[in-house]
Amino acid sequence: MLSEKTYILCILQILQKYSDSDHTLNASDIAKKMNLLYGVRIDRRTVYRNIGQLIEFGYDIATPEEDGTAYYLRDREFEPSELHLLADAVLTADFIPESDGKRMIAKLQKLGSDYQTKPLNRLSSVKVNRKVPNKEIFFNIEELDTAIRDKKKVEFEYTSYDLDLKLKPRREKKYLASPYALYWSNGQYYLISSMDSHEGICHFRLDRMKKITVTDAPVKPAPENLDPYEYARNALFMYGGNTEAFTIQCDKKILNDVVDKFGDKIIITASDETTFTTVVRATTQGMQIWAMNYMTSCKVLEPEWLREDVSRQIRKGMANYNILEASDILQQTPKEYDHGNKSEE
Repeated sequence: MLSEKTYILCILQILQKYSDSDHTLNASDIAKKMNLLYGVRIDRRTVYRNIGQLIEFGYDIATPEEDGTAYYLRDREFEPSELHLLADAVLTADFIPESDGKRMIAKLQKLGSDYQTKPLNRLSSVKVNRKVPNKEIFFNIEELDTAIRDKKKVEFEYTSYDLDLKLKPRREKKYLASPYALYWSNGQYYLISSMDSHEGICHFRLDRMKKITVTDAPVKPAPENLDPYEYARNALFMYGGNTEAFTIQCDKKILNDVVDKFGDKIIITASDETTFTTVVRATTQGMQIWAMNYMTSCKVLEPEWLREDVSRQIRKGMANYNILEASDILQQTPKEYDHGNKSEE
């Protein structure tokens, strides 16, 4: 049997779970739920007294005296739309095991009333069909948070898929890295770091990291003026390299794609009926991937090394498909070669 001192907690839970602006509870409703849920019989005066104490403590609870309806918990940490957004993000994050994602969604549902979070019930039946991810992911996050806070290097195995589709260590010797920040990009979680054996910044996918240990060795100082999050934003597709400026001329049909990837602060330096020219900042390796991905609707103007690299990659691709002359491509109809990379109409 619950003691009278616990009644205030029971009433708070009832308001959290069963009340919102569209679903109010009067004193009799609350007393009935106390009996149904906790096996406790209380009168309305007990309800009034405990709700008064909750309001005095700081809970924003609407009362019948205010709007003539009944009681409900007015202020919550998250709006229903925010909970929905967070739940969708959890479910679709590739690095979170599906079972753990659904467990986290159940926790999110406790932050709203049953009525507000009912739409999230459908997510429990969603199958995301992702590969079995690294079960150590949450432990990895905790260990890396500790290392970043204490400015200590971390040691770990870094894995990749073998032909048997099993994750295997890339090398026998463990990696040793200086961690600076964690960053979520493209549905994956990354560690932004550096290694004594490499120049500049490198990053690792957390779901590919195993057997992480925090060492006693102090981190290698980060490059001067490094903002890890700014670096990650410029690392297209999370490919590294130095951050540079690139001048590109694009078809207007991919303007939305350019803004999505580089942000709405880009400067358009020229335009005509079909194209626009802009200067963007990105990592060198990431921009190489971008330029190849959009080569039918984007032309690199500067720097020259990237123009030469794209040209070399195109010639290599032509050789893979036994295309000896560039004119062979131009003679084909657009439908045969205009696959993918289309911006939304």
